[in-house]
Amino acid sequence: MGDQAGEGLVRQRYPELLAWLSARESEFDRWAAGQGPPGRWDFGAESLDDLEEVVRERFPREEDLLGAKDDAFVQGATWYVGEAVRRSFEACGTHDPLVWMYDPAPPAGHPRSGFFDPATRVVTDTPFVGAPDSVDGEWVYPLGVLNELYSTVDEWGEPVEPRLRGALHDPYDDEDDEDDEGDEGDEEV
Repeated sequence: MGDQAGEGLVRQRYPELLAWLSARESEFDRWAAGQGPPGRWDFGAESLDDLEEVVRERFPREEDLLGAKDDAFVQGATWYVGEAVRRSFEACGTHDPLVWMYDPAPPAGHPRSGFFDPATRVVTDTPFVGAPDSVDGEWVYPLGVLNELYSTVDEWGEPVEPRLRGALHDPYDDEDDEDDEGDEGDEEV
C-alpha cells in the first residue's frame, strides 16, 4: 500500500471514495430507519453497542460479514463506524481531525482488488479514517473494526471480547501516554 506521508490529499480525493461517501450520507436516514428507532443512531458509544448487536445477529461468522461487503447494511455500518470514530476524535479537540481516505494500492504481495470487492476477504480494499498525512498503521478501517467483533484471542493468545465502542477516541488514553513519558529511566535504586 502506499504508505508515504503527503499522499493524504490523493487518498481523500479518490473518485470511488467520494461517490461512496456521498451515497452513504444521502442513504443514512433510510439505513438508520431500517435498524430501528432513528434517535438511537447518534454516533455515540451506546449506538455502537446497538450496532454491534445488529451486526452479530445478521452475520454470525466473520466470513458472513466479509462476504457481504457490498451489502447495503454492511456499507452503512462501515460508514457509521467510521463517522463515529472520526467524530469522537473531532470532539476531543486535541488531535488533528480525521478524514476519510482510500488507498487503491494493495498491500505488498497481495493482488489488486476492486473497491469493497466481496470476493476478497480483506478490509484493505475499503475506506479508512486517519489524520490527513497519516501512514499505514495509523489508519482505522471501519470494516476492520466490524470484523474484529469475531476475534476471540489477541495477538498474544489471550482471550478478548472486542467491542465497537473500543474504536472511539478515549481522552484518558492521551493522559496515560503523557504520564508514561517521564517513566523511562526512573528506576528505583
